[in-house]
Amino acid sequence: MNHRSGRVIGMTVAALVGLVGCGGGRPLGGSAPESRPPAVPAHVAAYRAGYSAGKAVYDSSGKGAAVRETVWGGCTRRALQAGGAAETDRGAWVRGCLNGVARAPEQLPTAPVTTRTTDAAMLERFRARARTEGEAREAAHVRVLTIVQLTERDYDVELSTDYPAGAGKPGSEALARSFVEWWDGDHGRDGTARNVLVLGADGKRLTAQRI
Repeated sequence: MNHRSGRVIGMTVAALVGLVGCGGGRPLGGSAPESRPPAVPAHVAAYRAGYSAGKAVYDSSGKGAAVRETVWGGCTRRALQAGGAAETDRGAWVRGCLNGVARAPEQLPTAPVTTRTTDAAMLERFRARARTEGEAREAAHVRVLTIVQLTERDYDVELSTDYPAGAGKPGSEALARSFVEWWDGDHGRDGTARNVLVLGADGKRLTAQRI
């Protein structure tokens, strides 16, 4: 190969390298991939849904709604009817509802709001009462009792059972009634219990009753 041919080949290679460098990784004949917006955290989505619900209550009922929803636990009970919008973080939904019904500015939570702690001692006290009242059969289905803190003062009680998914509803309702009848005050806990929820073996709600 003579000197001229080598120079031509060298120029061709350099040109190809330049074309690749100018491409910047963009597909030929196409546009650059669009950047996706960051996903909204579950606790933020739950708060916003609750805030919208609270504003709607205020718009329909006026200033008196703030007292009912806060003092009497209206928002905590509305959360149980809000479906998936609330279940991702029920505490965040309730906080949003309370802010919305008070016409307060949005105060988006920076982290999940709901906290859950098991209470084996409370479960045993409930079982002991059930035995004395002839309701041991219902209480025997409970595997775990969980305190679900929704606000600084409000909480729900969840009874996780071995009831099959989609079955045992009459039994779960009897269990919930038994727990409500047993409940007296707040059993030494700070705050106010609002609802008792009975969950099936799959973790989904079978029934709920206000306390």
